Amino acid sequence: MAPSAEAKRLENLESGRAKPKEEVLSEASTFVSTNGGDPSDQFLVLAHCKLQFGKYQGQRFRWLLENSLGYAVYLVLSISTETAQATPLSQNKQLFLQYTSQIREMAEEVEKYQRKQEMQAEARATGDQGCLMVEFGDFQGRSMKDVYEDQSKEAQALIRYLIKADARPKTNMAIFKTYVLKRRASAVVTSVRQPAPHAATSSASATTAPPPAPIQTGVQKTATVKALLARGKNLSPSQLAKKLTSPVKPYPLLQSTLPPPAAEPPAKHLTPIQLFATGKSVPTAEDDDEELVFAASQCEAQLNTELCHVMPQAGCFLECTSSKPGLCCSISISGNCQGTSSFTSPATS
Repeated sequence: MAPSAEAKRLENLESGRAKPKEEVLSEASTFVSTNGGDPSDQFLVLAHCKLQFGKYQGQRFRWLLENSLGYAVYLVLSISTETAQATPLSQNKQLFLQYTSQIREMAEEVEKYQRKQEMQAEARATGDQGCLMVEFGDFQGRSMKDVYEDQSKEAQALIRYLIKADARPKTNMAIFKTYVLKRRASAVVTSVRQPAPHAATSSASATTAPPPAPIQTGVQKTATVKALLARGKNLSPSQLAKKLTSPVKPYPLLQSTLPPPAAEPPAKHLTPIQLFATGKSVPTAEDDDEELVFAASQCEAQLNTELCHVMPQAGCFLECTSSKPGLCCSISISGNCQGTSSFTSPATS
């Protein structure tokens, strides 16, 4: 749509008042007849009418479309907004509009030009150069952004060509090349700033705090038999048995953190805990060390297994009573235990 070299040479060569419509049509008809044309062909006569306005005044309508299509499109859009008047200038403009309206390609160019104007307005409003129209090649009429993001072989071949092309400044190709180079540079910067997947994973794992340690609750376990035996090597069997069956102290953490117990009926549901299996005799002070250790191990196993199911509250104590010195035959739960119950181990012979 750029003007030809001849159009540039003939710009503003003629000026003056517009000639009447009849004179313009008569001169065109004579020109057609002289050159072997049919003067009765109205379209052919209109094609050879001379412009009576603008920078190409004195040139024929057909010549204008062949040498400066962009200017012709501009005139069509401009004249379409004007009101026809009975003046030589207005009548000449209406003749030009009548001629161009019969050319299908001209209508397409006018529509393309209108769309180009809309895309330029969008580019100015958004500041995005990609909204501009491509005006050359097989992709003319589409936006620069649309062509750049087109993954077809033809579109990507055009992009590669533009990167190396030596485009003339201020042309549509030069503008498109500038847009392509900016998009490529932006893509490189984005890929450099984006962290590697393994680095992001390592950072996330490094910043993840370890889960808090669970608060330990429950009955304080009695010392193991081996530990007690190690500390009580110099004790007599009866003293060692008494050490093993001493009352369990309340757990300090429970005393400081547990809320006061709710009022409930006495724990009638509690059942006796057997500290010694049925059929086994209760060891006496005269039993040897091996039998004493065996009995103490049974006592500890029963305590660890049975008493862990009963959660004592703060201030709840276990008391061991025995019918024989140094042996635990029954345990009483007392204190702030929502009642008191006794667990008895039957002494069998």
